Amino acid sequence: MLLIYLPVISPRSEYIFEVIFNHELGINYSTTTNLTEFENHGEEKINYSLHRHKDEFYIKAASLLSESLIKEVDLSIEEKYQSKILFSNDASCDVGFDIFSATFYMLSRYEEYLPFTPDQHGRFKATESLAYKNNFLLIPVVDKWVNHFKNLLQKKFPALKIRTSDFNATITYDIDVAFKFKGRSLLRNTGATIKDLLKFNVKNIYNRIQTLYNNRKDPWDVYDYLDDTIRQNNLQSIFFFLLGDISTHDRNLHYKNPEMKKLVDKIKTFSNIGIHPSYKASSSREKILSEKERLEKLSGKIIEKSRQHFLRFSLPETYNSLINAGIREDYSMGFPGLPGFRAGTCKPFYFYDLKNEKSTELKIFPVTLMEGTFINAGYSHPMRAAQDIFNLIEAVKNVNGTFISIWHNHTVSETTEYLDWKNVHDEMIQFITRIVKPGPTATGLPE
Repeated sequence: MLLIYLPVISPRSEYIFEVIFNHELGINYSTTTNLTEFENHGEEKINYSLHRHKDEFYIKAASLLSESLIKEVDLSIEEKYQSKILFSNDASCDVGFDIFSATFYMLSRYEEYLPFTPDQHGRFKATESLAYKNNFLLIPVVDKWVNHFKNLLQKKFPALKIRTSDFNATITYDIDVAFKFKGRSLLRNTGATIKDLLKFNVKNIYNRIQTLYNNRKDPWDVYDYLDDTIRQNNLQSIFFFLLGDISTHDRNLHYKNPEMKKLVDKIKTFSNIGIHPSYKASSSREKILSEKERLEKLSGKIIEKSRQHFLRFSLPETYNSLINAGIREDYSMGFPGLPGFRAGTCKPFYFYDLKNEKSTELKIFPVTLMEGTFINAGYSHPMRAAQDIFNLIEAVKNVNGTFISIWHNHTVSETTEYLDWKNVHDEMIQFITRIVKPGPTATGLPE
């Protein structure tokens, strides 16, 4: 049993010890504030305080975990161990920095509780993040820190049993608009046709008519292709369905539309499914719960997975609303504007409610990239984006994390506009399967 000494045990310290020792390293541990008990402990032990006592493993503590305030913090950022670190300290510390405070700062999304200038959708911008400003957004620094810590522990305590993890991947799809033409009401099709006429878009008018008269498949009906791809490559996947009421930012088919029922029934046979709470649901527990119940009625399944539309959420309000609505896993932790590691990790972790200073049972599954980020970046050719995606997959693989990507059904269609991006999607899947074929527990957390 590993014993950790610290002068004050707080909700923050309890949370981060559980994340690092239990969930990640699989180490049995206990904590104490009794120095005599610590000194008399004959097995492995860690001193987490301001001063070293004897020859124990020592981590010099910053004040962050003993506080209960949210304020600007001196992060002491340095380059060490082939990575950027936070809370760097002197040579007396066996790790070289306060790994517990650094990891807590990143996983709690501490900076997102501080004042910031939101984007047009009220979101925390990637360019405002500590990771972007210090050039480590594309590096899973938390996972590198934990690996460094693990190596030091193994060297200090050779008999200590430490869990290892494997690389996994989960391909996820947001179904914002299930079909380009099919299933829409007469009013919506008429309005869309008038817009096409005004733009002289004869091709769109022709394709709409052909689709509505069942002379051709809807251009965004890619579900047979995704079924085959997921099954053949033994992929872990999740489809998130937008079932909110029609609004400026929510344009899917009505949840009572028979085509939505058919689609949900089809996809649940080969993939996990989750709710994609609508644009305004991020600030409404009632909307989240209502839309979740719509999907449960359509699918006949209990829905416990979610991803926010537009990756739009605020902390801690949105996550607490998800918890209250019965959601257990969320896949929104990524930046819409840039790829990378918003929380500094590519491994699932539990949400810590910093405002109310408490751990929760909501698992956060960090997203590595969204295809729209690359599409909007204006690559001269989409296959150039593929190499950047491969590099991100390698970054995840190097720390044995879980690579999670976001795609939309229309971006993997064979329409002229997106055919090259479909090819990028296929290349990404082939790259993943060359590394490992993800199994059914690809996104699991130790219980």
